[in-house]
Amino acid sequence: MKAILINPPLSRAELKNPVVANLFSNAMPLGLLYIASYCRERGIDVAAIDGPAERLDLEQTMARIRKADPDVVGITTTTPVFHRALELARAVKKWSPRMPVVVGGPHISAAPISSMQHECFDIGCAGEGEQAFHELVVALGRGESPESVRGLVLRHPAGGVWFTPPRLSQVDVDTLPFPARGLLNPKLYASLPTDVRYLPKFTQLATRGCPFRCTFCDHAAEGKRYRTPSPRYMVDEMEHLVREFGAREVAFVGTTFTARRSDAEEFCELLMERNLGLLWTCSTRVDMVTEDLLRRLKKAGCCSIRFGVESGNQEILDFIRKGITKEQVRRAIELCEKVDIHTKAFFMIGHPKETLETIRETIDFACSLPLTDVTVQINTPLPNTPQFSHARKYGTLNDVDYSRYSFFDAVFVPHGLTREDLLDAHKEFYRRFYWRPQTLRRQLRKLTHLATIWNYLRCLDLIVYLTLDVFRKKRPEPVVADSDSSAS
Repeated sequence: MKAILINPPLSRAELKNPVVANLFSNAMPLGLLYIASYCRERGIDVAAIDGPAERLDLEQTMARIRKADPDVVGITTTTPVFHRALELARAVKKWSPRMPVVVGGPHISAAPISSMQHECFDIGCAGEGEQAFHELVVALGRGESPESVRGLVLRHPAGGVWFTPPRLSQVDVDTLPFPARGLLNPKLYASLPTDVRYLPKFTQLATRGCPFRCTFCDHAAEGKRYRTPSPRYMVDEMEHLVREFGAREVAFVGTTFTARRSDAEEFCELLMERNLGLLWTCSTRVDMVTEDLLRRLKKAGCCSIRFGVESGNQEILDFIRKGITKEQVRRAIELCEKVDIHTKAFFMIGHPKETLETIRETIDFACSLPLTDVTVQINTPLPNTPQFSHARKYGTLNDVDYSRYSFFDAVFVPHGLTREDLLDAHKEFYRRFYWRPQTLRRQLRKLTHLATIWNYLRCLDLIVYLTLDVFRKKRPEPVVADSDSSAS
């Protein structure tokens, strides 16, 4: 059996949007590559296509699929690109009506019933996909029914959607082979200029699941149970990246790198023993760092930490169940400044109960902190999250056109605000934070070599788009999805 796993391509119009073009394709799709390596280790022939990173359109992607001549096609999808997954699946079915099309990823896990009502999808893979997809391919190769495979969503021939029994346990991350990064071209992936010092840079999984209860976060794909690879597994993978790909920097993905302090300390000790010469970055919570721990991270090569802050208004932080205080935010970021670790904070505007006053408070708060960088998103309620279920109590929600769910458009507008209010405030946030002498000085300190300078130039259109007023008078309308791309 031969499988091909695909991150669906974006349209030419979407790729002309600087936000979409830069943010939807700057890191390898690790979920697909974990599935690929798991299947390859067990004798399945697997190929992979990353449509956005390879700048492929639908026709080019289909040409690659036809050339590969697979026995099964797997497509991953998030909510923002669900319409493109549909478009690709329909094209596959038009080319080969009997080709099994399997769809997985966060959106299917969050909205399996509505997703599987589309006839171009034969089978849905909800939750973690390594074991389920492998067992499914084996069953299809034997001519057996997929009903025997746990963790699938099936569409009944007579109508309706039903589920096979859930998997009895989640995969032990340490038993997984490293992602099959060699299936894709590493040179296609360049982080945003504010997120990288040295290239080549690779992303690496640090956590699965999350034990916290933030109302905006979707745990459907991985479950809430917090799991990490062992410190030794993580360092082994870093050594693999250096040896096989010449990595010079690693970005750990996952929200709570320091949730288990003993693991973080052991990781630092092992990494220093290996002396790999890598810089690395991670994400964690402001209530999970101390000065002593930060000094250990710094000594082991950590150059930057990302914190989820979300708001500068304490009432909103409490409402979204973030579980942190503004005082904890300030202390964590000031401690990082003290030990010379750069910081990046994630903020959102447009929460339920948000007002222009709370947005200004958040912008003022961000500008008062010794942050190196920020990422600012417009709050986008995702299916299967607590805030999605109560969004209409606090504002208006577009839950029809998922192509607008880019986190940089206002699909949810709190009562008392307008879409224009949120889009203008979003640009004001970036402009006020970045076009200040102290922020510019911090950015200039990063320009240590030609590769970094080139990375800034490569993203100049995104920097202008996010921070300057050139689009205020004639702001482009959001890209509209093809027909029948809704959840229904």
